[in-house]
Amino acid sequence: MEIHGTLLDLHSILGRLHRQLNNPAEFIRDQFNRVAHVIPANVVTPNLLRKKIRNRGLPVPNYFLDPEDDKQFPPHIALLVILQDGEKESGKFYNIFYYAAFSLFAIVALLLRVVLEVIGGAGAIWGGAEVFTLRRGDNAEMWRWISVAIGILCFLRFVTLNAPQIEDEGDILGPAGPWSLRLPVRLRAVCDHPFHYFVRALPPSSPSKKHD
Repeated sequence: MEIHGTLLDLHSILGRLHRQLNNPAEFIRDQFNRVAHVIPANVVTPNLLRKKIRNRGLPVPNYFLDPEDDKQFPPHIALLVILQDGEKESGKFYNIFYYAAFSLFAIVALLLRVVLEVIGGAGAIWGGAEVFTLRRGDNAEMWRWISVAIGILCFLRFVTLNAPQIEDEGDILGPAGPWSLRLPVRLRAVCDHPFHYFVRALPPSSPSKKHD
């Protein structure tokens, strides 16, 4: 019953995933569209703007965060990214070979994490039992099932840590995320969170009408 419940949870998680935005300009527009109706027409202080956004239960765009926040994306850089996208200078993000290369990198990184964090956990129990002479010919089957059980627990941990959550937005996918403009940072982020390169938990936003 517990395994059945876990499978239902996995199905519900996978059922609410959406395509990831890997183009920086798309991500910036998505964050702005989500809070556009909250932004007041009159000039306000940055602290008041962030407060208004949070009071509506919305994520603060990275370019509206405090400069001291390590997830802050400089507003002038965000504007430059949008301008470059308008001038078709960010075409590489739409290039099929560019996307294929990063997708392959993300898939390999994901498989390696499965090997290290799931299969490695089960294998450590199996091998450790032999090192400490706990596993012998007469109880090998028992240790095999113990290793499988540990592998299942490791898999559940893997899913818990890697399944996209709405709270990930602006954190995992902030300036140090897969849409970073710097290639080394982008590669590191994809390696750290390969599943997030393909899907996200937050549904795509749409331009909303402004109201006070």
